Amino acid sequence: MKALWQQIPSTEITKIYCNTDFDAVVLDLEHGVFNNETLYSLIQLINASNKLSFVRVTEPSKSQLRLLLDSNVSGIIFSTLEIEQTDKIKEWCLYPPLGKRGQGLVSENNWGDDKLQLNKVKLIAQIENKESINQLSNIVKTDLFDYYVLGPYDLTADLGCVADWENKKYLELIDKFNKEIPIEKRGVHIVSNIENEYRNKFKSYGFVALGMDTTIVKSGIKNLENL
Repeated sequence: MKALWQQIPSTEITKIYCNTDFDAVVLDLEHGVFNNETLYSLIQLINASNKLSFVRVTEPSKSQLRLLLDSNVSGIIFSTLEIEQTDKIKEWCLYPPLGKRGQGLVSENNWGDDKLQLNKVKLIAQIENKESINQLSNIVKTDLFDYYVLGPYDLTADLGCVADWENKKYLELIDKFNKEIPIEKRGVHIVSNIENEYRNKFKSYGFVALGMDTTIVKSGIKNLENL
């Protein structure tokens, strides 16, 4: 699965993204500035375009997760996931008896017309520091997540080698990640040096997000400045 990453809360950017061969759009709440109404509308737009809608959250929040789940979002990415958060994620995201999510007649079930309590949203752990890499075996044992997505910028920053994509310590952690996670459940968000990183390290991963709307616009402007 290939996804595009969106930080700017614009329906036009979402529409442009949906008019591509990419499978999904990720709306980034950690570094974006989306309000709830815009976020909900963009999720509906992505779904109506027959693309998968993913949202990255900064941390688990019951009220925010409830809104996302009710909206019929395809998946939720938990930034810098820690093992201590998994119990609450399970409680808030899964219906009984697996969790304690409340039942409502909402967009997810077409306001009661579709079957209830399907637990169809994909839950995604974003692995962004050395501690999370070391916790992987315990995180996997929760059997809670559909994908495990590397965050290379934060991971290299945690190691003291930010954006050094060939650093030995960074490559060792990727190797450790690969040994722990089945290839179809591996994921990554690649922001820079995209072609080389994708082809040489991550092409076979089950979930790959490429670039960001902000950097794509910035790169396009630079190209015009060089005319």
